Amino acid sequence: MAGPRKTRRRLPCGLAGALAAAGLLVASAGESFGQSQDEPLRLVPVQEIELDDAAGAAPADDSSSTPAAEALSEGNGDASGEEDVRAGSQGEDGIVVGTLDAIDPDAAGVILPGIEPFPAEAWAGSRRVRIEALLPRLPGAVRSPAMRRLALALLASRAHPPAGEGAPGTLVLSRAERLAAMGAREHALALLETAGPPGGKEAAARIGSERHLAALDFESACELARGKASRAGDGYWRRVRILCHAQGGLIEAAMLGLELLHESDAAPDDPFDETIYAMAGLAEPVPEGLEEPTPLRVAAWRLAQFPIPAEAVSAAAPDVLPAIAGAPEVSPAVRLLAAERAWATGVLPIESLRGLYREMAFSPEERAEPLSQGVGLETPLLRALLLQAVEAQTVPTLRAELVAAAIGIVREQAAETLMAHALADLVRTIPPAPEHGWFSGVAGRVLMAAGDRDAAAAWYALARAQAPRDAEAARAALQLWPTLLLSGDVAPPTAADFDAWLAFREQDSDPDFLIDQMNLLLLLLGALETPIAPEIWDRALSYEVEQGAWEPAPVLDRALREAAGEGRLGETVLMALLLLGESGPDRAGLAAVETVVSALVSVGLQEEARAIALEAARAARL
Repeated sequence: MAGPRKTRRRLPCGLAGALAAAGLLVASAGESFGQSQDEPLRLVPVQEIELDDAAGAAPADDSSSTPAAEALSEGNGDASGEEDVRAGSQGEDGIVVGTLDAIDPDAAGVILPGIEPFPAEAWAGSRRVRIEALLPRLPGAVRSPAMRRLALALLASRAHPPAGEGAPGTLVLSRAERLAAMGAREHALALLETAGPPGGKEAAARIGSERHLAALDFESACELARGKASRAGDGYWRRVRILCHAQGGLIEAAMLGLELLHESDAAPDDPFDETIYAMAGLAEPVPEGLEEPTPLRVAAWRLAQFPIPAEAVSAAAPDVLPAIAGAPEVSPAVRLLAAERAWATGVLPIESLRGLYREMAFSPEERAEPLSQGVGLETPLLRALLLQAVEAQTVPTLRAELVAAAIGIVREQAAETLMAHALADLVRTIPPAPEHGWFSGVAGRVLMAAGDRDAAAAWYALARAQAPRDAEAARAALQLWPTLLLSGDVAPPTAADFDAWLAFREQDSDPDFLIDQMNLLLLLLGALETPIAPEIWDRALSYEVEQGAWEPAPVLDRALREAAGEGRLGETVLMALLLLGESGPDRAGLAAVETVVSALVSVGLQEEARAIALEAARAARL
C-alpha cells in the first residue's frame, strides 16, 4: 500500500530547526489543536450524506465518546425465565442494549432496529475454540442484504457464549470489531459499552475515532483524541493529532509532530504521512496504490483535496465510502462507484444514490438519446444517465420501453439489482394494465428485486391473464414464474408448469446454461422444502447433470451441515456466512448456495434462507 509517495520525507535543515525552535510553543498549544483561533482553516467542506441508521449510519450530533444508545441491561424479550436478567430501556435511536449475565461480558448484546435477535441459546452445542477462531473471519463489506441482516443478528444478539475455556471479553471484542468492519460502528460502540470487557474502553475509543473520521467529523475526532497520544509508540492517536493540526491550519505543528513520530517506534503509515508532506509542499499530491483506505487516510485525503482513485473504493470499509462519494475533487465515475458500493453494503439509502445520479451532468445529445449516446460512458455514469432519462419520460408506455431497455443494459453489467432499486419508484408509476402486458416480465423482476412482492405479483397475474392471447405476456409469465415460486407466492410446481418453463428456456438457452438453471431451481426449491412432483425429477434426470464450476471448501461445507444437523443456530449462521463469502450468493456457486439455504431452513431461519435463495436466483438470471 502506498500514499502519494512511498519515500519518507525528511524536512530541510532550516525548516526542521525552525520547527524544533517552535517546539515549546507547539507543546503549550498542543491541547488546543481542535479549537479555532479566529476561525479554523477548513480545507475541505464536510458534505453530509444521509445514512441509514439501521445499516451503520452515524448521527451527526452524537457525542465524541459515547455510543448512540445508553448501555442499559435488558431481559430476554420472550420472557423465558432467564435468571439474573435485568429489564432494559430503549435509546433515542431505537437501539436497546443489555446483558444476559452481569459477570460474563461475552453474553452482552444490543437489539438493533429492524433486526430480529437470535435466542439466548444460539451458541448452545458449539465449541468456544472454534467460534473464537472463525468469528474474526466473518465477511465485513458484504453486498447481500440477506447476509448483512444475518450477520448483524449474529454479532449483536445477547447469547450465552459457547462452551469452553476462554479469556472473558474475547468474543465480544471480536464481535465489535466485525460490526465496525461492516460499517456499523455505532452498534459496535453500544455493544462494548454494555459489555464492559477488558480492553473495551481502548477498543471503543479507536472505533469511535474512526467513526468520526469516516463521517469527516473532524471536531469530534479531535476532541476524542485529546490525551490519547501520550505513549511514544502509539502511532494511531499521534497521527490523529497531526491530522487535527493540519485541519486547523497548523501545518508547521503537524510537520513537527510527524518528524517526532518518525523518531519513535510507532508503526509506519506511508500513505498518511506522505499526504501530510504533500500538504506542506514536500510531496506530490496524487495518491497511488491505495490498497487500504482507512478512515484516517481517507480523512487526510479529503482534507488535502486529493483525487481519490477507483482502486480505493473496492478496498474501503463501508462507512468510509460516503466520504469518497461526497468528494467534489474525485472524478464523477469514482464518486458514483463509491456511492453504489455504499448502497450495496447497507450504509447509504437508495434515495441518496438516486440524488447523486441526478447530479451528474450530461450533454443535451446524451439526454435526448441515452441508449445510443451513452455507449462510451463509464458504467456508473451510464446508469446515472439512464435514470435521468427514465425520470424525464412521463408517458407511461414510453417510460416502460425505456425501463425495459435500461434493465437490459444493466443486466450485462451485473447491476440489475442495483438499478432495480433505483428505478422501482418509477416502475410503480406504470399501471399493470392490459396495454402493458408485454412489460410484465421486466416490471415484475424490478419490483421483486426491490422487495415489493405484492406489486410484482400483480404484474404476474396480469401476464397470466393476458398469456392466452398475447405471446409477449406469456413469455413474461414464464420469466417471472421461478422467482415467484421461490418467494412462495405461487403454488408448488406441477409437471405441466415445469415442462412449460423448460420448453420456454430451451428456445434461447445454451444447453449447459439450461442445466445450471434447472439444477439451481430444483435444488433451491428442495432446500426450501417446497413439494416437487416425482415427474419433475424424472424430467430433470433426463438431462446430464453437470457439477458446478465452483466448489465450496469441503471442510467448511461439512462443518456447516454438521452444525445445522445438530441444531447449533449461531454456528450454523457463522458457517453459512463464511461459506458464501464477501461476494455473497451472487458468486458463491450452486453447491454452496444450496447447502447454505438448506442449513438455514433446518435451524428455523426459513425467511432468511428464502431471501438468500432469491438473491442467488436473480444473480443467475433464473
